[in-house]
Order: sequence, then structure tokens, then C-alpha cells
Amino acid sequence: MKLLTNFLLIFVIYYLYNRFISSSNPTNMPNIEQKSVIVVGSGLAGLTAAVEAHNQGNTKIILIDKEKNIGGNSMKATSGINAIEPLNKDSREAFIQDTLKSGAGISREDLVTKLVDESRPALDWLIKESQVDGVPSLDLSVVSRCGGHSHGRTHRCPAQNGRPVPVGWKLIDTLKKRFTSFDDSEAQIITNSRVINLLTENNAVVGVEIVKKDPETEQELKETIKANAVILASGGFAGQTGKQLPDGQNTLLSEFAPQLVDTATTNGPWAAGEGVRLGLAVGAGMRDMDQVQVHPTGFVDLGNPTAPTKFLAPEALRAYGGVLLNGEGKRFTDELTLRDQVTAAIYRQSGTVHSRPNSLMSKKLPEKYASAYMVLTDEAVEGFGKSTLGFYASKGFFSQAEGLENLAKVLDVDTKQLEQEFKNYDAHVGQEKPDSTGKTFFPGPLSGPTTYWIGLITPVVHYTMGGLNMNLDASILAEDNTVIPGLYGAGEVTGGVHGHNRLAGNSLLECVVFGRTAGRNAALFARKN
Repeated sequence: MKLLTNFLLIFVIYYLYNRFISSSNPTNMPNIEQKSVIVVGSGLAGLTAAVEAHNQGNTKIILIDKEKNIGGNSMKATSGINAIEPLNKDSREAFIQDTLKSGAGISREDLVTKLVDESRPALDWLIKESQVDGVPSLDLSVVSRCGGHSHGRTHRCPAQNGRPVPVGWKLIDTLKKRFTSFDDSEAQIITNSRVINLLTENNAVVGVEIVKKDPETEQELKETIKANAVILASGGFAGQTGKQLPDGQNTLLSEFAPQLVDTATTNGPWAAGEGVRLGLAVGAGMRDMDQVQVHPTGFVDLGNPTAPTKFLAPEALRAYGGVLLNGEGKRFTDELTLRDQVTAAIYRQSGTVHSRPNSLMSKKLPEKYASAYMVLTDEAVEGFGKSTLGFYASKGFFSQAEGLENLAKVLDVDTKQLEQEFKNYDAHVGQEKPDSTGKTFFPGPLSGPTTYWIGLITPVVHYTMGGLNMNLDASILAEDNTVIPGLYGAGEVTGGVHGHNRLAGNSLLECVVFGRTAGRNAALFARKN
């Protein structure tokens, strides 16, 4: 009898337990412990990784940034994001070859192939993630052909209501809204917090140690955060171009590219290479650290021409017909060749900057200053976007001259000489035959009745091609090329994609392609461990 009573009691307990489980878990699936992934850095690579990791389900994503606002250098990107564009007779093979050619034999072909093959899906993913009530809020329909590209494939946003829509800002805004729409139990943002160490157990990365700063009191507190995987997406090291960091530590630029110390940069000071150092501290390998891109066209602020940080003059300005003239009013390069080649040509012309005593250059620039004029016609301005150019003009980066004669006065050159220079250029428009500089793509004529828009540009440190070594799964590799379990990377913190020289539009693309890969694989790793 006692045995029967015990059996009935066990049966009742089992029945009630199952009823409780069924009511609390409607799908009648066993409860699975929620895993967590930490993403270090909140630029496009970090936000992409965070959203994609969340999309895998049952994973909490913790996004950490040392700044008070998220966005990083991605917010400043203006040229666009690349994708194979069949409407311009583009092809997979052409895009791969353009990227490898720009990399000058240093790029890893497997990473480049992945970048290209996933370029169109990357754009489709961004547009899908921008949907609000099923309607996309992201428009990437403006396409231009930038330097080093054989076809037009660099996508930007059209102006809205007469106002420019910078592509980098729009992508960040889109994914920020998406990430912050997730439930608080699934997505967390921690700002004003600097990651100082990666936590490891049995050679695997299992979290981070941070220093969190109170924005009001400036008080700093250390904290450890455990996780099942960590993604480094903290950017490159082109924002600190001096010899030392504020804490006295040598900058990575001074260590790997000392010839560029004290060169002006387009980067914010936050791009100091902490992610690279974090990886190295746990045994990660690195590559191509000496490959630093000097962009040929940073705007010269006439009120402060030697300012250490400059606005980028986007490559799309030249894609729509902007030309470069030296201090004697002559073209000296193919404006749409590879960035490093345009930069080298500008440096070679620096001796002409003060050759005309009454020119804009001579009046505004110090001696031995590498610079060139950027000149656009009204037609080129309309193609690029008058509202966007108007923004640059409001910053004092452009002035205007009505007609060729007034342009010649600004340059302090002979009108007939300048007229002939433009006629030589115009003879190639529509022909796609190389001129004396080797240029084969001529967006539009320079001559004729028009308003000329004139700016001064100078080469600027822009991008670091080198970084932590990774594989096709976005796993960070140790010095012996084995995977460091639980550690992933995406964006400028990694190396291998761009080689010697990055093509315009490939940085934002890399952020999305490898950010998605890192987010997806980190979440899958977290669920298995």
C-alpha cells in the first residue's frame, strides 16, 4: 500500500511539472540557456556583427564602445559601398581583378573573392534590415565609378528634400535603429567604456575587462564581462599620427609607418589601434601593418591649412568629372587611377605650389606643402549632388569662378594656356582613348560657359590596410595560423583584404561582408560552447 501511495505521489509531481513546463514554454521545446557575444566597436563592422549575431537567435549581444556615441569612422564615409553592378556591365571577374590589382599582390585572393561574391547580398541585407513596417528606409541607388574601378559599382544615397544623405551616416543610423529595436534582454549598448584586456580560459577568449568612465564625474571603474565569444570591430590605427599616444605609449603608426608621422589624417582620434593590441596580447598574428593608405584628396581649410585633421574630399567628386591642376594650372595625373598613384603624383608636383605669386595656393599655403587644385564644372557638380557640394562650400572648402577667364585669375595663369589645357581634355570626352596621363574615362567636358568650383586638396592618412590575421570564417588566427577559439574580427582591425592599396567603396563593403560572417559564426560558436 505504501509503495502504491509513493508511486501515485511521484506520478502527480511529474504531471504537474510537465503542465508547468508546457505553460511556460508554449513551443514545448526544452529551455536552452541564453548565450552571449561581446562586440568591441560600434562602427559599421561592429553594428553589422551585432545585428547578424542577434539574428541567429537565443544570443544576447553586448556592444561596447569607448566613445560616448556609436558610429566610429564609418559615420564619415562618403564615397559609397561597392557591389557588382550588372546595369554597368560589371562582373564578378572584373571586380575581383580590380581589387587584386589595387592590392598589388599582397591581398589574400580568398578574402577578396569572398568580398566580391557577397557584395550584392550585403546590399540586399542592409536594405532588408532597414525595413520599417515592410518598407525599406535605405536607398543606395546612386552609382558612380571611382578611381581604380573598371566599372561603376560604388553605391551612395540620393539627396532627400534637397539635403545630402551621407552614405556612412545613413548606414550607421539604419543599423543603430535596428539594434536598439531589439529587446533589452537580447541587446545591450555600453559606451564610455574602454576594453583593456581579453579574458581567456584554456586558450579560448571568454570575455573582456573594461574601464568604464562616468561621463559626469570622469571617475573610472574596472569591470569584467564574461561571454561565450568576442568580436573585435574597433577599427584601425590611422587616427593617431603622432609619435606617442596620450599615455606615452608609442603609436602603431610610428612603429610600422614612421615616414607618415605628423601627416594630417581624416580619422577621428579614437582610431588608435586598441583592437590590434588586444589581439596581439592573446597571441594573434598580424599582417601588412606597414601598408597605410594616404588618400590623395583631403580638403584644405583655407582658414587653417595645416590643421592635423581634415575632411575627406570624396573620390566621387573626381568620378563625376572633378580634375586636379597643379600650381601652374596644368593637369598632371589620371584623376581616376589608383589612390596611391594619384597621391604620388601630387607629391611630385609640390614644387609648383608657389610658382604663381598671386595664385590662391601661394596666398594661402605654406611653402613645401603638397597640394593641388580640384576643379569642377557645374555639370560635374550636378552629377555629384549640388546639395552635398553646397555643404562642403559652406565649410569654406570651395569657391566659385564664373567662366574660364575668372578661373585663370584665381590660378594666376594665362587664360589661353588654361583654355588649351581644357581643350586637350575635352578632345577625349566620349572617346575612352588614353590621354597623356593614361586616363581613359572622361565624365564630361571642362570647356564652355560654366561656373567653376575650386577647392584645394592635400594627401592625408586615411586607412590602415594591415591588422590582425583572420580566416574566411572571420576567426582571428594565432601566430601559427591556428584559430583562437572564441575570437572573431571584422573591418579595419583585420588585415588581408586590401593589401597595398584599398579601392574606394571596399571599406564599407568589407565591414558588412565580414561583419555578417563574424556575427553569425560568433553566435554559432557561443551556442556550441
